Amino acid sequence: MIQEAKKEDLEAVYSLICELEQEKINPKHFQEVYNQGLESPYVEFYVYCHEGKVIGFISLYIHQYLHHHGNTGEIVELVVTPEYRGLRVGDRLLCHVEKIAKEKGLVELELSTSTYRKKAHRFYEAHGYLKNHYNYTKNI
Repeated sequence: MIQEAKKEDLEAVYSLICELEQEKINPKHFQEVYNQGLESPYVEFYVYCHEGKVIGFISLYIHQYLHHHGNTGEIVELVVTPEYRGLRVGDRLLCHVEKIAKEKGLVELELSTSTYRKKAHRFYEAHGYLKNHYNYTKNI
């Protein structure tokens, strides 16, 4: 079942994000950003629950870019607990956010994924996402 994330989901979502990044994220910073996201009209957090346990998470950030024809959604995180991968949890979360994006009148959805995540690339391409941008990063 997909539902809006709540404050009580913080620990479970934190674990999922650490799993996604394969490292322990700064917990204080995570908590601040998570709570801000819950309060922001431009951020949507959703969890997928199975038997009372959070097993998936997706985030949608809404941006207003000058160079776009309308508001754009960005999927920033999508992660499923490893033992539940392959059971279409990610499909359901992605389709849910696409439905929300349409309801909100967004003109486009964007996302980035690391170059080494080949399975993620195939997953997004299978869902109709096009690889038409480069994403550069620089540590400051």
